[in-house]
Amino acid sequence: MWTPLFSFMVFVIFLSMGDWVSNLTKSRISGLLIAMILYLVGFQTGVIPADTITSTGLTTVAGGYGIALLLVSMGTMIELPTLFAQWKTVAIALFALVGLALESFTISSMLVGREWALCASAPISGGIIAGQMTAEAAANAGHPELAAFAILIIGCQGFVGLPICSNMLRMYCNAIIDGRVAMQDLSGGAVEDKPKLIKNFPKFMAGDNTVFARIALVAWLGYLASTYLTKGIINVNVMYLIVGIIAYAIGFLPKNSHVAAHANGFLMLCVMCICFGSLATISMDDLKAMLIPLVVTLIVGAIFIIGFGSIMGRILKVDWRLAAAIAICCTIGYPGTQIITEEVCRTLDCDEELRAKIHDHVLPPIIVSGFTTVTIASVFFAGFIIPLIF
Repeated sequence: MWTPLFSFMVFVIFLSMGDWVSNLTKSRISGLLIAMILYLVGFQTGVIPADTITSTGLTTVAGGYGIALLLVSMGTMIELPTLFAQWKTVAIALFALVGLALESFTISSMLVGREWALCASAPISGGIIAGQMTAEAAANAGHPELAAFAILIIGCQGFVGLPICSNMLRMYCNAIIDGRVAMQDLSGGAVEDKPKLIKNFPKFMAGDNTVFARIALVAWLGYLASTYLTKGIINVNVMYLIVGIIAYAIGFLPKNSHVAAHANGFLMLCVMCICFGSLATISMDDLKAMLIPLVVTLIVGAIFIIGFGSIMGRILKVDWRLAAAIAICCTIGYPGTQIITEEVCRTLDCDEELRAKIHDHVLPPIIVSGFTTVTIASVFFAGFIIPLIF
């Protein structure tokens, strides 16, 4: 019965059910968490065999080259001129991660233990990719409970980040409406996008296969650079992201390359699949042992993220409420950042003209913050933290 096709069917059905719940709750409940719970119940009751995840074959693809292709493609999502223009937002978001790192090495390590604390910090800093990097490293090191814990953090961090971001953003917007705060320009001046070195490819080189070939070539160069040029000093996953940024900046790869190659959905399935593999090997006692570290690392981490983000906001003369909202976006990411901003602005008690102005004012920094941490910083963060744990 549990053929590779049937295992794959169950996998995508569970993910679909998670998406349904996420859509119905407007991203307040993580779809990944729902899928994880379904698998945990299935594994614990014996209804789902322990090898069903690996039998899909997706984990082989992910570990072999899928993650490399996805990270390179993530690099092509990065608009450097936009990040330069929103430098205040980027500074707040990055300094918030400094606070998370400090908290992970000190307070959380003292409260729940160094491995739990550091294992939680990478996924808190960004989300799925950083969590997957942590989970894979934990599984390879013989710690399936830590691998599952990293995935659990991804699924639950929205319960902390979403309400904090929503409330802070609402407080800031209401302060604008009441006249207590003036709308501030966080851009610091626009930066012009320079012409790319490679403007376009010949028409006969168009097509999904050609885009895939270019992504694979860039990923291979990233592997060579990490392995032989830096001798492993720069984590290979970090290097994949770096070479992706460079390839897009010079015009060798198109923006959102994985989307251009019509491979986004499949690559994300591969990443999701490798995340769930560790759930088959943990026991109920392991799950109980995770509860306290889960609550502690999420709450204490959020406090430090908000605190350090607010400190940087004060230095840059950004209202502390907006700075706190920007900082906590690392636990949300896109499209949650846009959804929550739309919800807040839609329910403001003001006229349509002011509502539109507020929306146009707060949406860019919230989007850029989530993008900066989830897409870029969390990969670097995970690359730094993981060798310290395993």
